[in-house]
Amino acid sequence: MSPMEIAVRAADLSKQYDIYRSPLDRLIELVTTRKRHTVFPALQDVTFEVEKGETIGIIGQNGAGKSTLLKLLCGVTRPTSGSLQTHGTIASILELGTGFHPEFSGRDNAALNAAILGLTPSEVKQRLPAILEFSELGTFLDRPVKTYSSGMYMRLAFSVAVNVDPDILVIDEALAVGDGHFQKKCIDKIREFQEAGRTILFCSHALYYVTSVCRRTLWLDHGSLMRYGPSLDVVHDYETFLLQRDREHPASEGEPEPERTRSPVRITELTVCDRGGRPRDRFARGEDVYVKIRVHSERATQPVHALVGVNRAADDLQIFAVGTHSDGLAPMSGRNEYELTVQLSDVPLLRGDYSVIAYVGDENALTAFDRRDLRPGFSMTGERFEVGIFDIKHRWQLEHAELETPVAR
Repeated sequence: MSPMEIAVRAADLSKQYDIYRSPLDRLIELVTTRKRHTVFPALQDVTFEVEKGETIGIIGQNGAGKSTLLKLLCGVTRPTSGSLQTHGTIASILELGTGFHPEFSGRDNAALNAAILGLTPSEVKQRLPAILEFSELGTFLDRPVKTYSSGMYMRLAFSVAVNVDPDILVIDEALAVGDGHFQKKCIDKIREFQEAGRTILFCSHALYYVTSVCRRTLWLDHGSLMRYGPSLDVVHDYETFLLQRDREHPASEGEPEPERTRSPVRITELTVCDRGGRPRDRFARGEDVYVKIRVHSERATQPVHALVGVNRAADDLQIFAVGTHSDGLAPMSGRNEYELTVQLSDVPLLRGDYSVIAYVGDENALTAFDRRDLRPGFSMTGERFEVGIFDIKHRWQLEHAELETPVAR
């Protein structure tokens, strides 16, 4: 592949940090030349290529080396060894507050960052109104950014990065903060960049976003490249890895849940019921299960999709999920209140308790406005214990004789 078709090329890329126990150790080492530090390998021999116009996901646990890789790509720090080539202008949204002066106002920081990213004074003057409007920070634009919340930092940084027309956009967890409305604006802007043929490196713990937005994904663990390939395959391997980790090292109980932010679209009721709409929590194998969702939308013009998933209650194993978007249905629109029922036909689940998880999202089913869990949601009855999750019709055959189970299954 010619260099003109490559946006990013890394070969045996490594970054090490010298760790000193105290500033005095650094001074002693400088004077005596005796080693008084340990070496932390943040990134080790990472090799990959990104084609122009691709959107690449970057995933991994905290401390895996994701942010270090992005800082190398943006020139914030230099590699210890290996080579890194980028072709085109780069705009980045790294750690919150990176590149902002805490004493300057949001307006001044926006202008300063736009200039740092390569805009001329006339271009800064021309694009600044669009940057400030996209951020939706209002009167806060004239306040020092040291007074900003993490969501406000992200709004300003994202607004600058996407309005300077970069060839390569680097995003580090920008969608992890902020409300659903602004997350949707960010996703819509990312879609615009993709349609324009721009290159995007998208680092996130939100695996649904990664599989939906990114063509390929790079998985890092302890600074090493674990896998680089199609997003669905890499994310599947990563989720399997996390599941195995959680089984070996269960998380501590009693941790507080994150605070829920008010969303413009909310699930007001989630009910498991029978055909007539009456609440019900016990079903026999093969029966139909109905899930009813009531949704409130503050703006009737906002298109809304819904998704319903079923998990095994014992271990939260995902069994299946159905969604209006994936089924090719048009989004709900034009009202503030919706009542939606999905019929799950001939449910083949075995005896046990099951949870129901519902989401409501935007017209692309990418921005999740709200989530509601029903735990337990319903139980499946049965006369005996059986191994597994669901039943399947089957036949046994011995030599040339065909055997059937006593009851058709």
